[in-house]
Amino acid sequence: MNATVNGLISLYAAIFLLAGNGYFAKGISIDVFDITAYRSILAALALFIFLQIKRQRMGLHSRSHYPLSIGLGLLLGLHWVTFFYSMRISTVALGMTVLYTYPIITVFLEKLFFNKTIQLYDLLVAIAVLVGVGLMATAGDGFEGGNVEGVLVGLLSALCFACRNVTQQRYMRGYPAYLTIFYQVLVIGIVFLPFADLNPAELLQQPSDNLLKLLLLGFVFTALPHSLLANSLRTISAKSVALIGCLQPVIGTVIAFILISEQPSIQVVVGAVIVLAGAVSETIKPQRVA
Repeated sequence: MNATVNGLISLYAAIFLLAGNGYFAKGISIDVFDITAYRSILAALALFIFLQIKRQRMGLHSRSHYPLSIGLGLLLGLHWVTFFYSMRISTVALGMTVLYTYPIITVFLEKLFFNKTIQLYDLLVAIAVLVGVGLMATAGDGFEGGNVEGVLVGLLSALCFACRNVTQQRYMRGYPAYLTIFYQVLVIGIVFLPFADLNPAELLQQPSDNLLKLLLLGFVFTALPHSLLANSLRTISAKSVALIGCLQPVIGTVIAFILISEQPSIQVVVGAVIVLAGAVSETIKPQRVA
């Protein structure tokens, strides 16, 4: 029970930090691809320093876990890029809604990975949460400007995120969370950096406000929340993590209300209540890792 409570605390802390992620990324006036590359490098640097302070052994237990870590990093990086790209070619509403199909995808992936029986309750909660997120996302402009390509890219993003979470849980549970995330963000940084428009020297010439936000994004809103998320996957099933993780847009709405006095519409409130109900049901009785 203590392990489950620890996992839930890690998960809720991660969700809160990830919900604030967009506010910092949005305020950085450089290309999204460049942000992804440099936030990953900074996150890897922060985690490396932390690992050295902890005197944590850097090696992995098995040689096969090195290519696996590369694969996990590529999945996470592809998830980030496709998520932003889907919103760019369609709408933020469409991108957000399609991304949160990942709890449903996770239910089926857990069947493949863990041979878990697909429970009707799991599917109903996942669909309800998706409807709630859809109501929140489509308030206002709705799906205007959405297209098939945006949906397909968004589904790819959701699939990458679900695959990464389930694989992380299946094969990397024996490692400290911050060690596995170190390898993943390092892979993203190494792979993406050669394609960045800004080289490190040009980045240093950016306004100090940009650099400060990028540092915060890398250290506080990438390294920390993804380590906490990985830690929750050690004790809580990927399905429960996915469903509770859908609280992100709800918390984002609350943050927007507090920071910029953005009043949510009735439709947003109804959607938030549905998502909250699904998250509470999983929090009360989360499925633990077998």
